[in-house]
Amino acid sequence: MKKMVSLSILFLSALFIGGCSSSGGSSSGEDIYIFNTKSEISDSLDQLALDYEEETGKTIKTFSPGSGADVTETMNVEMNSNAAPTIYATNSLVTWGPDDGDFMYNMQKSTNDELQQLADEVPDNLRLNVDNDTNFGIPYTLEGYGYIVDKKLLADLFPEADFEALFEDLRTVNYEEFIDFTDKVDAFIQNDETSTISLNGNEYSLADEKTELTSNLTGIFTEAGAEKWTYSDHMINVPMNTVFESYSDALYSEPDDFEQVKGALIKYMEVLEYNTSHAAGDEGPMTRGSEFINGTVGSYDNSLQLFSEHKGLFLKQGNWIYPELAKINEEMLPSLDIIPIKMPFEDDDIHLDNWTVEDYNQTIPTFVPNYWIINKKADEEQIEDAEDFIVWLYTSDRGLEFLRDQAGFILYNDMENVDSVNTLNAAVSSYLASGKTMTNPFNASPGNFLFSTGDILKENYMNTEEWDPATYPDFADQVIQDWVELKQDSQY
Repeated sequence: MKKMVSLSILFLSALFIGGCSSSGGSSSGEDIYIFNTKSEISDSLDQLALDYEEETGKTIKTFSPGSGADVTETMNVEMNSNAAPTIYATNSLVTWGPDDGDFMYNMQKSTNDELQQLADEVPDNLRLNVDNDTNFGIPYTLEGYGYIVDKKLLADLFPEADFEALFEDLRTVNYEEFIDFTDKVDAFIQNDETSTISLNGNEYSLADEKTELTSNLTGIFTEAGAEKWTYSDHMINVPMNTVFESYSDALYSEPDDFEQVKGALIKYMEVLEYNTSHAAGDEGPMTRGSEFINGTVGSYDNSLQLFSEHKGLFLKQGNWIYPELAKINEEMLPSLDIIPIKMPFEDDDIHLDNWTVEDYNQTIPTFVPNYWIINKKADEEQIEDAEDFIVWLYTSDRGLEFLRDQAGFILYNDMENVDSVNTLNAAVSSYLASGKTMTNPFNASPGNFLFSTGDILKENYMNTEEWDPATYPDFADQVIQDWVELKQDSQY
């Protein structure tokens, strides 16, 4: 019998995270060992560890795997070592939960009253648990993703427009009109062609000539062709949302339920082809091929660099990139916002009640990417030290400075107090406030499904300049077959 759990917005952050670092000495010499799986916060976490030691005398080792790394093997080794992490990060019960390795300490049963209070404050739909008597973690943050855009750049493209109306239309417009918009903007970028664009029945005229800012543009989308997770994990999550309404819905689904995703997968391939054929490069458009998947040119870091230099209009990422962009181009931060990923779904592609084609083009996926989890197998003193640290993290001025200002997190127990300076957090919060967002069923993918899907895309498509749409159904069939076989081998 398969058990249902309340994990409606969780996801496996281990697939896209990372940099390796430590504060303190050897892995066996510190009071606390934190295995962090979010590279964007590694430097600030290292400094936090030093500050905590200075304040309390307790030493902390931190570890953060490299960007884009599959941390599963490293985490398995560390968790089963003689000097295992006392605090680690995941959002999945698979491997670590009570039905598997049983590495998760139940904070609901903690004798630390302050930690128990923090755990009690986690909303039911955000809890990592198996029943009402368990609560295994404190959410890192709430995250969401879509097409990030610099509104200042967009305003330069449409200088005569009522900008607030333009942006709202761009946020809510359907797929067909969005493609007309990007086609005409691309013609302006490549050939200086000016035209009028219609969005939701409203007309907007492109600039007569380029400005200093728009002259930087070389393409529409900033891509990271070497990073499989950018076009596998996040992108495939959107079509998966046409069948699965949550992480747990996907985790406990029957293997052949995934066959319903086929139509949406074919549409997903159409979007991947369009986006990657309109990619921005350093000096001009970046075409698919060997350079597109090159580890340097096609890296995540280079995609952020290109976006920060206004080479591309859109970057498909989430609010987690804010601290990284702050290091590269602080001036663009106040004008960042997010619009939904547009998909050419049809009614027949959607298998969830109360969802429409329009909904998918007006909402973004939001979720808890990680939880702070205490290793149940640590000794009593280590568990007490870990409890004290998590309480300090969420109650002290220094801890809150790290969470809010340096890591840029949205706090689960203070979602109304979103720092408006962090424009990407503000954007995600606005979608959350709308009451309808997609979730993260892709995190419930069985086995190495996401990696194998990424491999197929990288080797057979991202490496090829011309794609044949006639192969998309075969691609969908292969992906479905992989899911079914892996799901049949899974205990869930």
